[in-house]
Amino acid sequence: MHAITMVFIIAGFLGGACLALLATHWSPGSLPNTILLNLGSALVSTGLISLILDLFWSKERARAEKAELKPFYDKFQQFANQLEKLEGRLEAFKKLGLNFCHSSRSGALNRFLGYAREIISPENSDTEKKINYKSPQKTINIVSSSARGLMGYLDREPHEVQKEWRELITTHPCQFHVLLTHPAYAHLRQPAEERSSGDIELEILKTAIYLNCVAGMGRDQLRFYRGSPTVFAIEVDRHILLNPYPYGKMAMETLCLEFESESESSYVSDFVGMHFNHTWAFIDQPSKLVDGKPLVVGVDAFEDIIAAFAECTYLGEPGRLRLTSAQVFELDTFTSKVIPSQGRNLIKKPPSETPFKDYIEKKSLTCSGQTEISCYISNSNNREISNNVA
Repeated sequence: MHAITMVFIIAGFLGGACLALLATHWSPGSLPNTILLNLGSALVSTGLISLILDLFWSKERARAEKAELKPFYDKFQQFANQLEKLEGRLEAFKKLGLNFCHSSRSGALNRFLGYAREIISPENSDTEKKINYKSPQKTINIVSSSARGLMGYLDREPHEVQKEWRELITTHPCQFHVLLTHPAYAHLRQPAEERSSGDIELEILKTAIYLNCVAGMGRDQLRFYRGSPTVFAIEVDRHILLNPYPYGKMAMETLCLEFESESESSYVSDFVGMHFNHTWAFIDQPSKLVDGKPLVVGVDAFEDIIAAFAECTYLGEPGRLRLTSAQVFELDTFTSKVIPSQGRNLIKKPPSETPFKDYIEKKSLTCSGQTEISCYISNSNNREISNNVA
């Protein structure tokens, strides 16, 4: 009820009462008495009616005002809810250390190339290769399926950022830890990525050959993991990149999340610790086995790559490779001809010019889609062709 309305109502009651009292000074029925009584009763009636109307209209006015203010109230409530959600998100960002998100891996690799260069001293390059010196700076940890998205196709010209990553790894191998998917488990990703049989195994084996033979990485820098890849990851000091492997697409073409961890106990640091550091340490642990074989395998010599190649067989057919004879020939050609043609020197030499074909013949293996004899013939023809071309 408004204050002005109350003043008029009280004035009406008081005025009417005063006039009624004043009318008693004259005899009943006299003209002054009648006039004063009528005026007094009119004022009291007016005050009473005003009180009743004000009470009624106050409710109606309040209802009308509420109806008018409801949209504003709803918007304010939505704004308050959004602020509450934003506060939760900000707290989550703080705990996670989420810095940025990328629509694909290419943009993220550019940023992380800069981070990697910050902790690598270029002058350590020659020293590392000669005496296998490991810089006291933190290593750059990488979890990948084949590292093709990181270094590009190794038998052709890569994109600029991939070329720069390749050069950085080649010149500073001892400052990297690279965990690749074991090629024997790569075929589990092929249907999802719509890849041909043996394609991913071929990529992984080429990467292993390059990192071992050209960059000179050993078991302290390069290892295989027997299992399907789940999350591509790069850890550069406090900077962390996570790129999940989707079921139906190549990971390099999908969402990448960039984090910056200020604490080793942060959520993302805990994840990377379990995803990479914990797994990296599984090497030589007798309890960590898959089908009776080590979960994590170090790549120290070319024989370790051959051993991984030998496991790329069909389930129930240990003598039949999932790679075709053309893919086997491509591996031998990559090792003996493609790498040297790029001006690269082999720090670690393979046992022969055709180590994979030689192993097939030694173990009497067959290639995918071929009989044992046709596999031999195909590889022999390929070898003759390559010799003629050379």
